[in-house]
Parts: sequence; C-alpha cells; structure tokens
Amino acid sequence: MIMKTFALLFCTPVLVFSAVAQAPAKPKPTFEEALLAARTPLTIVDGKLAGPGADLLAQAVASSRFVLLGEDHITREIPVFAAALCDLMHPDAYVVEAGPYATQYVDGLLRAPDRAARMAEHVQRYPEDMAFLNIRQENEMAAHCAAANPGLHLWGVDQEFLGAAEFLLHAMAETQNGPRATAAIAEARTAAHAAEVLALATGDPMKTWLLAAKPSEISVLQDAVNADGTAVTSDLLKELVASRAIYLRGDSEANHQRALLMKQHFLSRYRPLKAANPNARVLFKFGDVHLEKGYNALNQRDLGNLVAEMADAEQTQSLHLFLYGAKGMHSLFGGYGKPMKQEAFVLNDTPDDWTNVAVAGLYPQQPGAKGTVYTIYDLRKLRFKRLDLPQRWRQLVFSYDLFVLAPETTAAEKIR
Repeated sequence: MIMKTFALLFCTPVLVFSAVAQAPAKPKPTFEEALLAARTPLTIVDGKLAGPGADLLAQAVASSRFVLLGEDHITREIPVFAAALCDLMHPDAYVVEAGPYATQYVDGLLRAPDRAARMAEHVQRYPEDMAFLNIRQENEMAAHCAAANPGLHLWGVDQEFLGAAEFLLHAMAETQNGPRATAAIAEARTAAHAAEVLALATGDPMKTWLLAAKPSEISVLQDAVNADGTAVTSDLLKELVASRAIYLRGDSEANHQRALLMKQHFLSRYRPLKAANPNARVLFKFGDVHLEKGYNALNQRDLGNLVAEMADAEQTQSLHLFLYGAKGMHSLFGGYGKPMKQEAFVLNDTPDDWTNVAVAGLYPQQPGAKGTVYTIYDLRKLRFKRLDLPQRWRQLVFSYDLFVLAPETTAAEKIR
C-alpha cells in the first residue's frame, strides 16, 4: 500500500509536466499586432496635452533627466508639442540645432518685450545667419520655454550656419583686438559683405564668404587673430572655420565632424551646469537622425547616443522620442535669402514604405471634439519580444523610445 502510494505521488508530477509540455504554444503576435497594441491616443488642445497619451508622456518625462525630441523640421505643430513638453519637464537647459553664437544672440532676446521686433530687424540684416531659430514658430517656442522657466539656458551646439560670416566678423570687430587683427577683420568684413550681396542676388549659398573665401584669405585672418586678437575673437573665428570645413567637405566624414562638434559644444556647456546642479534636466530638439541611440541612419554615433550613454553613466534616464506628420506641407529651401518653397507630402508615399503600418494605425479624429488626436507608439514594448521586425523598425525600436505621429503637419515660416 505504501509502495503504491509512493508510486502514485512520484508519477503525478510527470503526468502534470507532460500535460504542460504538450499544451499548444500561444501564437506569437505579428509585428503589426504588437505595434497596434503599443499605441496610445494623445490629444493636443490649445497647446496642452490631454488624454491617455498625456499620462504616458508625463510618466516618461518625470523619470528622465534628458528628454530628446527628434523631428521633421520647420513645422507649425512640432514647436507646439515641444512647448508642451517644456511645460511638463521644466528643464534647466534647452538645446537646439543651431550655432553657438547665433543661439547666444537669440537667448539674449527671449525675455525682452520687443523680442519679435528685434528678431525681425536681425533677420533683415543677416537673412541666413542661423538655422531654425529664425523660424517664427521655433523662436516663439523658445521664448515660451524661457518664460515658463526663468533660469533656462538656451544652447546651440551645431555648426554656425551658411550666412554666419558677416555676423561673426561683426562680433569679432566689437572686441578689443590689436591693430593687426583689427585690420584683417575689417578687410574680411568688406569681402564678406560683397559675397553676401552676390549670394542674395543669385540665391546661391556657395557664393557666401563662408564657402567662397579663398584658403589664403582664411589663413591671413587666422594669422592676424593669432597675433593680437582677443580670446573671444579667436573663438568666433574657430567656429567660422569649423563650420566652413564641414560644409565644404560634404561627405560622410563631414557628418562625423559635425557630430563630434555637437558633442564637444554640448559637453562644454553641460559640465558647468552639472557641477552647479547635479540634477539638471535638459531638453533637446533636433532633426530625428541626430538623437538616435546607437548608430544612426548616417552611420554615426551622434549626439543622441552620447546623451544616452551619459545618462547610463550618471545612473539616470534619457527619453528619446520623435514626431512626424502623416501628411501635410513641407517647407523646402527656396534659395539663399529667398522665401521657402512649400510642397505637399504623404509620409507613406510608396507601397513598401516602413511607415505604412504606423499610418494605418492612426487613431481617428473625433468629430465635434476639441483638439487634435495624435498617436503615440511605445517602442519600448516591442523590445525583446522575438518579433519579426522589418529592418527599419528593428533599428527604431532600440534607437527611440516613443514614436509620436500627428495626423498632419503644416509648414512654418521665417521671421520677416
């Protein structure tokens, strides 16, 4: 009797195990099913975030000291979303894809009551000296963020823009240089102005002094500044020369040099802030390719990867999200100093476009309801699920955390 009981008890686990082992495996979800399961609706009403997506963003932002917003440039809608992120985050610094000295100028105007008028005057004098911050909606977004955060630092960490030469040379002339540097700067300013007039007349950025100056002209200026120029003048010239080198190279190595420059600019500003405030929070807004973790689509480890690694080293978190419009109007380069062109676009414009599944999953707009419904895809939910991910999605799932898709974006405009 005892032996029979023992045999029964001994065999029972085997029978249970056998039954479990023979149970049919739960079918693995398809990529499309998993993506739809990872979506959340977000409503934007008068610049404010609402709905389940607002809760998702609030939680993700609250747990992150670095928030990086990748974008499709020059839209009206993305600055509104960025302003709402700024309200949610209350950053200590806002980092943008513009040159350091151009951004420093804008930073000095952000809290001024006549900011808009002074920006318009500046753009009339220097039509192409900065990237993006001379876009009305971008400038207003930066001013909004500064007003909501009195101690906010605005940092531009990119190269100086195509038309920056006259602006930078003017700034050099304003410092107390010695006679040799003063004379060389004056000569360069004359040449730069003539080049600017030609570039504006033709619409050709290659006519600007930044790009068209002979190497010998740059060398003469460098030698003079090295002889008796101030430290500020030396730094201004260094930025001019670095930007010129990147533009003129125009290949994959230029992308590498640009990424290095952005990292160096960022760290030189972040380190003092970190020393003064160990818990400093930083908001970034760049073209989406620059804020990916790992190697990006340009095969570069760009600024986004640096910040992700830095967050790990500091035992904190970075949140990487990007925002596209499913359709709308793009602003395109219309010529140097010329009005931008506008062109209609559809994000998934080919049958095999990687965005097809995301566009198909857009939440519908609610007739009669206030606000616009966006769709957030939480890419974190797609990691390590043994999903059969298409190649582009396989990269995005690990390079970004959230994909925000607007039903439509419209073209922004330059300050005039």
